[in-house]
Formats: sequence, C-alpha cells, structure tokens
Amino acid sequence: MKTFLLSALLLVILVGGILLYRDGYIKRKIRKLAANRYQIVAPLIQKLDARHDISKLEVLTMVRDPALRHGVFHVLDAYNRSDLFPIEFLTHEKGAEGLLVNWLEFPTELGNSPDEIEFISMITIHDNEPADYYVFKYKTKLPHTLWQHQWMMGVSGPYLTASKPYDIVLRVFSRFNTVDATSPETEVEWVHNNINQV
Repeated sequence: MKTFLLSALLLVILVGGILLYRDGYIKRKIRKLAANRYQIVAPLIQKLDARHDISKLEVLTMVRDPALRHGVFHVLDAYNRSDLFPIEFLTHEKGAEGLLVNWLEFPTELGNSPDEIEFISMITIHDNEPADYYVFKYKTKLPHTLWQHQWMMGVSGPYLTASKPYDIVLRVFSRFNTVDATSPETEVEWVHNNINQV
C-alpha cells in the first residue's frame, strides 16, 4: 500500500511539474511574441504620439504581414488615424487571414507564423443570417513539425452582414488537416459546429 501511495504521489508531482513547466513555457513564448510584435509597431505608436507625419507606405509595409494587420489597424483606430490603413486590406478576407496567422502563432498551435498562406474560398453558412467563413491553405518549413512543406487548411469566421473587417470573430481554427485530406466545406462545417459554441 505504501508503495502504491508513493508511486501515486510521484506521478502527481511529475505531472504537476510538467504542467507548470508547460504553462511557464507558454507564458514565456506569449510574452516574447508580444515583445517582438511591439518592437515592430512601436515606431508607429511613437510617431502617432508625437503627431509626426506617417506615410501610407510605412503602414502598407507593416500590414503586408498578416501577423501585424490586426494590431496595426487597432493602433491606428485608437489614434483616429484609420485613414492611413490601406484600403486594399480593409476586407473580411484580409482580416480573417490576419486572425488565422495570429492563432497559428500561439504556442499551443503551430507555434509560428506559416511561411506561406493563400486564400482558398469563402463559404457561407445560413443559420439565422448568412455567416461567411474564410478558408486558407498554409504551410510551414519548420523541420520539427509533422506537416513540414505540406499545405494545410485553416478557417476564420463567421463574418456577418454587419461585421467589420477587423472585428474579432468567434471561430478561428485549424485541425492541421492537409488539403488533400479534406475540403473547405468539410472544415467550415466542422469549425462552425464545434468551435466556440454560444
């Protein structure tokens, strides 16, 4: 009996240690990601604070990176300078792409921005009102992943009639299914039925 209790206690301590390490690791990764993001956007914030001139080209250079899009939009919006945000990026598709990339960067998901990402299609689900989902394919060159160099699918949505391009949507997800193993319709249906049900 003592051996069993000792074994159980050691197991609890080991699992607890792993969870604490993992939790600490995730927090460190998130802090590092936020700090890196801030370093990129900080010069824009400083110029906005000082009311210096900002060229649309400066903003365009930043928002070409989907990982920065939402942050830059919301910074400009907070300073009442949304006029600087490039019109070609003021679409649901570009907002959805940015959200998916941000989700993929999270340490418990892909842990990085994808090396490539491309829009596949918009799929509308008709519930109480039309709900648009944006489907993308992406791939990574990270050598430690199971999916190195394979195109996978991810989904962002729903965007409703009144949704603005940089609203935060309820469902952003990827099951890391490769494009040859699924279809956009299947992924949207799964995400719609299984993620963040309210």
